[in-house]
Amino acid sequence: MSRINVREMLSGLHMEDHAQENFLRLYERFCDGPATIADWDSVRTPDEKFLVPRTSLNNPDPTAVQQDLAKVAVCKLNGGLGTSMGCQSPKSTIIVRENKSFLDLIVDQLCEVKREFGVEVPLILMNSFYTHAETEKVIEQYRDRLNIISFQQNRFPRLLEDTRQPLSEKKFGHDVWYPPGHGDFYSCIFTMGLLDRLLEEGREVLFVANADNLGAVIDPGILHHILKNDIPFLIEMTPKTPADVKGGTIYQEGNRVKLLEIASVPEEHKEEFCSQRKFKVFNTNNIWINLRHLRERLEKGPLDLQVIVNRKSLSGKNVLQLETAIGSAVECFPGAVGLTVLRNRFMPVKKTDDLLQVQSDLFVLNKGHLSRNPDRKQEALPSVQLGKEFTELQGFQERISEVPGMLDLDSLKVEGDVRFGKGVRLKGDVKLIAQKGKPLQIPDGSILENETIQP
Repeated sequence: MSRINVREMLSGLHMEDHAQENFLRLYERFCDGPATIADWDSVRTPDEKFLVPRTSLNNPDPTAVQQDLAKVAVCKLNGGLGTSMGCQSPKSTIIVRENKSFLDLIVDQLCEVKREFGVEVPLILMNSFYTHAETEKVIEQYRDRLNIISFQQNRFPRLLEDTRQPLSEKKFGHDVWYPPGHGDFYSCIFTMGLLDRLLEEGREVLFVANADNLGAVIDPGILHHILKNDIPFLIEMTPKTPADVKGGTIYQEGNRVKLLEIASVPEEHKEEFCSQRKFKVFNTNNIWINLRHLRERLEKGPLDLQVIVNRKSLSGKNVLQLETAIGSAVECFPGAVGLTVLRNRFMPVKKTDDLLQVQSDLFVLNKGHLSRNPDRKQEALPSVQLGKEFTELQGFQERISEVPGMLDLDSLKVEGDVRFGKGVRLKGDVKLIAQKGKPLQIPDGSILENETIQP
């Protein structure tokens, strides 16, 4: 199907001109077919100059930190709903710990920077049409504490998989639309004038991260490294674990770094991609962007980012969503690098399994920062597998009257309607399996160590 035909079909949909042009460019690249790696043997882990360890960076003195903070802004990608936990509100409004939501903690962190260094770092929120209206209401409570900029990213039309034609708004209504991934960020801040506004305010670096990543806080050492060395683009990577095998990674091609997602890997090499042998780190989606370099690059034209094809089912129809990822822009900037960071900078809360961990004594909360409890002897966090009764936040809260102590826990597996009393402590390997239709009550004050309970 030609670009002209698609443009004609889009004419029946309400789209801003710049959004329509962005979609058409994405559509054309999609029609060209998937960009799989042609020469797999040429794909290699970046040299150390392109994948720098955080431990090699010098931490700046307080005066330098204060000066650097005046040149940075923080952006949180806030487009997701809490659907994986049974919520239809912005995920960032879910209570994480001590009656504070993701957004509360983000604001607390930046207010602490302001208190300690006397510098206000502005917060930018990129919302989707799913989250924008509610987020706008929520952030009113923070306005007197922090400078917050909130905007809605573009919306693109879904395509029928068999015909590759946009869905009919008359037939599908609001379901025609989807937010096209966080790679949409670049065109949004450029066309909305936000990029120029930040530069005019003296902001030189933007730190971007997912709103649900509790480890994504400003690191003055990374910020100083970027400013001192005029690095145009930096992407944080962290060592792989078996749970991260499908995560994107970076590789070196010539004198440039590129992002590699599993969709671009030839089928016969996917097992190698997922192993920890060839690629030892994966993308945290913590991105540091030099705004001056970004402005210079966007003046030459839009970034042609890798197309991600997301397949969905809608009203019995197979549909496609064409998306892009913010990290794939790494290849658009000569001199871009990866940085290997510790796992504590990657603490996403995707499921109630993760939520249980961050609410427990495995972590401590201090001035908005969540960090590992130093009293835990084991380096790795315990494996937590909660059954389907705990998948949704309501069911999770109903069954856990008080989060159990998990400081000495190695693994927890819960199946069925298990209900935790107060003051419960879990140690070693614990498995709790309730009979079908019959709740299993863990009494107040129970200490379960290397125990399986299956009535």
